Amino acid sequence: MKKLLVALLTLSVATFVGCGKETAEVGKTQEEVKRSEEGVKAYDFELTDVNGKKVKLSDFKGKVVIVQFFGTYCPACRMEIPTLEKLYKDYAGKIVVLGISVDYMDENPAKLKSFVREMGITYPVLVSDERTWQEYAGRITGLDSIPQTYILDKEGFVRYYEVGFMPSYEKLFRKAVEELLKEQ
Repeated sequence: MKKLLVALLTLSVATFVGCGKETAEVGKTQEEVKRSEEGVKAYDFELTDVNGKKVKLSDFKGKVVIVQFFGTYCPACRMEIPTLEKLYKDYAGKIVVLGISVDYMDENPAKLKSFVREMGITYPVLVSDERTWQEYAGRITGLDSIPQTYILDKEGFVRYYEVGFMPSYEKLFRKAVEELLKEQ
């Protein structure tokens, strides 16, 4: 009975906190990012979406952008996707949501199409490359867990981020989006 309880507790924590990802060089520490009033300038990636279209982060300057690094195998990532989809629809035209898959890194993005359909995702889904993952997970959080979700201001600075997912994050994300939308 005790072993079953420990196994269930471990599964619960993994579900709500996040999943491991293999790699991450530590750059700027979480504390340094949190102390910065302006945030950290987000790396301007250019990645390919599931339809083969190139998407560059700087194309969205002037908009609040939510960037989620996820894995199709990750329960916490799957739980966060409906929250991001809801935000995307609720703030249509005011924010951009970009899902970035880390489990098909540098592979054909079309492999993700069935996952996108299955999850009902309508926002752009991209395939990460190693450099993009390192610029966010390695430099900003120093953690190799997913999901990692970043909220960027209209000038492209990371102003908020979370590692892992819990249902209460929806309120945090909404508050961050509202604050950033008010900024000039």
